[in-house]
Amino acid sequence: MKRALLFFLFGTLLLSACQGLNPAKTRTITPALERRATDTPPSPTATETPIQSLTICTADLPDSLFLYDGPQTAVKKNILALVAEPPYEVEGVELVPVILEKVPSQADGDLRLEPVSVEGGQLVVDAAGEVAVLKPGLAIRPGGCQSADCVITWDGETTLEMDQMVLEFRLLGGLTWSDGAPVRSADSVFSFYIANDDDAPGLHWAEDRTQSYLALDDVTTQWKGLPGFTTAALDQFFWIPLPAHLFSIPVAWTDLISDERVMTKPLSYGPFVLGEVTPQSLRFLPNPTYYREAEGLPSLDEVIFKIVEGGLEEAVSLLQSGDCDVLESSFNWVENPDYLAQVQSDGRFKARAESGQSWMQLVFGIELAQSAALGNNEKPLLLSDGRTRQAIFACLDREAMLTKTMGDIWEVWPSFLPPVLSKLTPDERLVHSPQKGIELLTSVGWVDHDGDSATPLQAESVINVPLGTTLSLELLSSPSALQQDLVKAIQDDLAACGIEVTHTTLPLETLYAPGPEGPIFGRRFDLALIAWQPLPQDDCHLYDSQQVPTNENYWLGTNIAGLMDAAYDSACYSATLALPEDRDEAIRQAERAFLDVLPAVPLFSIPRVLVIPADACENDEILTESEFFRQLGEYQMGTDCR
Repeated sequence: MKRALLFFLFGTLLLSACQGLNPAKTRTITPALERRATDTPPSPTATETPIQSLTICTADLPDSLFLYDGPQTAVKKNILALVAEPPYEVEGVELVPVILEKVPSQADGDLRLEPVSVEGGQLVVDAAGEVAVLKPGLAIRPGGCQSADCVITWDGETTLEMDQMVLEFRLLGGLTWSDGAPVRSADSVFSFYIANDDDAPGLHWAEDRTQSYLALDDVTTQWKGLPGFTTAALDQFFWIPLPAHLFSIPVAWTDLISDERVMTKPLSYGPFVLGEVTPQSLRFLPNPTYYREAEGLPSLDEVIFKIVEGGLEEAVSLLQSGDCDVLESSFNWVENPDYLAQVQSDGRFKARAESGQSWMQLVFGIELAQSAALGNNEKPLLLSDGRTRQAIFACLDREAMLTKTMGDIWEVWPSFLPPVLSKLTPDERLVHSPQKGIELLTSVGWVDHDGDSATPLQAESVINVPLGTTLSLELLSSPSALQQDLVKAIQDDLAACGIEVTHTTLPLETLYAPGPEGPIFGRRFDLALIAWQPLPQDDCHLYDSQQVPTNENYWLGTNIAGLMDAAYDSACYSATLALPEDRDEAIRQAERAFLDVLPAVPLFSIPRVLVIPADACENDEILTESEFFRQLGEYQMGTDCR
């Protein structure tokens, strides 16, 4: 039951604190760095070669460096990239191996589907991609079924086979822990068992869909999923190694959270090892056992993470004075655009942005909840007709909203995916067109009753809406400055289409209070500005029918719009369960379904902004923060970037 409720609880907690972002902080730049000469004897004069150092300023430092002690903040992920390189990095939308030999594929046989017999009472993954007990009436994909067209409802008697997905991963040779011990596949298996411990925090999404994870030999791990589960998210099923040789197996998660060997002094197989630790800084030194040491990597003699406590103003000052080389994304750039403009206008620096941990959207109250506790809702459902929602989308100038609030550092989302991941063609994307919006409203039955464009439209022949009802919607938001700016833009854009928008600002604890009293999770709103954090599976699941908060599920769920659409659910489930070779088309179909039913207007993510020296080399097109920290061992500044 604990795990069964976690998804719903996560839905509640997904609402991002980006509406009250951490105070911003920044850093500066040091003299140009040179590649360390690995083929030249050291000079007899020790002082002739300066230390090649990089100081990274941050608004915060993690309490520990343990993989599984709580949420992975961006700064913690950045730091861990120095000591525990990831199995893969993402280039565009492609997985590129880092500490593994390759990406499993069906062509090579290290990704395969094996038929297995299943019986009632067994854990499987159903046709919606959820872990379930096999019982009569459960919708599942039988063996050989890879689409919604062949889903069946099990009768409880028919002999049943389902497909079981198998993945095999091989570690690169030469990976070594900083104490000299080899990195083995058993270290990844050990990491899986710690992550899968019932006491370990997190959603356990990947672990719950795992039937077994084994070390076949010193470098090969084999993952088997629950019957019925298939996925293209292969990187989620290799667990970052932990040093199993340090512990007497079995060991519990509760034992590790007090062990400095994983909490504060972790071994490294990455380019750096943790050196000096103070309350305000972490100092990393080259790892002498790094498997690429013969290449002269890492190229730096030290990397220092340092806290700036004076906010963004102090951070920018330290960046400009040279006390900071890099400002990572923990600073609140979004709420302080003037500081970002100041940095961007300085030719010594450049800003890089990538999708953040939340994405902003304008959610429609499609189906309001009927709560006995609060009395029946007699308010007409003004947004139940999909054409009205499409009209609102067409009337909103999302590009202008983005430019006004965040300048040119990011892009609007075309669907539940950011532009880089979207598979929609240009013709399939919805665009800003107030004329189309007005035409759609007219087709629904909203009319200009008085010939005055300054007054809202009224219902003349709108289904389930009383004659003469004014097209007036209440918009709920948090008090954040960003949301307040967005509210004003939404009001202005919709007023031009004959839609009146009133605005109510609520404190976070009221806005996100549990249902039925809470307006969001109690589903008692017309419009709401929400920032969701991404789900482990596709974000289309935010609005699938199983996630509608109701009295029956204790008002826990992410589908606060109340959308109930079988075709949309089917498209979303197909995208979630698609294999890599089918993934692109399945995602495209799910995006098209999202835009057809439109439970929310996608706006943009709250970007993570990284500020680096303008002369930082980008031989590998390091454009984002995650790429920068993954490749920090090769980081160079200056013109001599070999």
